[in-house]
Amino acid sequence: MKAKSAAVAIFVLVVIFGSVTYTSITGQWQTKTSKVPTTYTEGTTTGQYDPADIRGSYTLADIEKSFGIPADELATAFGIKDRDNAAVQVKEMETIYAALAAEGKEVGTNSVRVFVALYKGLPMDLTDTTYLPRPAVEILKTKATLNQEQLDFLDKHTVDIP
Repeated sequence: MKAKSAAVAIFVLVVIFGSVTYTSITGQWQTKTSKVPTTYTEGTTTGQYDPADIRGSYTLADIEKSFGIPADELATAFGIKDRDNAAVQVKEMETIYAALAAEGKEVGTNSVRVFVALYKGLPMDLTDTTYLPRPAVEILKTKATLNQEQLDFLDKHTVDIP
């Protein structure tokens, strides 16, 4: 059986627009991100936001809203100056610290995740490829409750801001 081109075209359009209409009506269609991280579902941190869900598109203001760390303190930790701290996106760290990345010491989105987790005392996998700027480490050592493993990680993964 051969299908006519016009019938196939109409079928495709109905499926596409029908899907969009259906998901719009049911509230599943989203064109913007909510900028709200997922929450932990197990353990003592159940219900708290998970720093591992911080995305590069999050601004420092988004992190302040979700985790309660002031945007100005985040900016200080990551050496951001002369900018609207609240509007700085996390993914900009990779551009700011591109010279360090070339040396194999990446300061980027994962660095912000680690900083937030340690600052808030939340669980986080510490990886050997993640580095934190010296001001961030100093803030953590002053304000966070860190165990010996975390202190050792910070000592080995601290970089000076170029």
